[in-house]
Amino acid sequence: MKISELRPNLWLTELNLDDFDVRGAVIVGEKRVMVWDTLSHPRDMQPVMKVAGDKPIDVVYSHADWDHCWGTAGLKAETIIAHETCAGRFRSGDVAKRLEEKKAEEPGLWDAVKLLPPTLTFTKTLSVDLGGVLVELHHLAGHTEDCLVAWIPQWGVLLAGDTVETPLPYFNTESVQMLPQWIDLLDGWYADPQVQTVIPSHGDIGDRAVVGQTLNYLRDLQAGKAPNIPTDMTAFYTETHASNQALMQAKTAP
Repeated sequence: MKISELRPNLWLTELNLDDFDVRGAVIVGEKRVMVWDTLSHPRDMQPVMKVAGDKPIDVVYSHADWDHCWGTAGLKAETIIAHETCAGRFRSGDVAKRLEEKKAEEPGLWDAVKLLPPTLTFTKTLSVDLGGVLVELHHLAGHTEDCLVAWIPQWGVLLAGDTVETPLPYFNTESVQMLPQWIDLLDGWYADPQVQTVIPSHGDIGDRAVVGQTLNYLRDLQAGKAPNIPTDMTAFYTETHASNQALMQAKTAP
């Protein structure tokens, strides 16, 4: 895992996994530190502790997928914040089941992972004052039902989680049902001139055009059109696109 400072008091954590890269963030306020996603393993968080120093740490899960929330045991978190549906995924055993699968696939590699569920949940929006930096958390279901984005108004920064992704987003089974609201809510961020920097968990960092790229893909699939996608995608994203198309076709099949 590598950590780098994007701008004063905003650090990015980036990890190369077998099939894709994943990105989190560390927001440093005068009084508190927020860790946006803890990536996939407790060891990933060791550099974050140095950035946080002796300030209290609030962890935020953008959603409960394994590459976003398994590193929490590597921190001394005071609060773990997430959407209520994210907490439900922990309670239902969904998160634990995935860990058992990974342990079976790669014995010994995941033994240090301790699943830590949210301690503070919300349903629509939640504002967190870190001291000199206000972070607004917004529910934005689509990739999964529990997905969030984090908005830092004074910096014009949107942490988009898995709601935005390049070269294309990943559908789960429920994504098809949530597609209209996914598009509608993303369109609101795309139209907001205050949004200057968009930081997805996977793919390119950029301006609002990054949101627009995901929106174009979602709208094309919704309309039954062939999306304009790169010809040189990795195997992971080629397979993801095929899976997304299959899920859409299954919905519209008579």
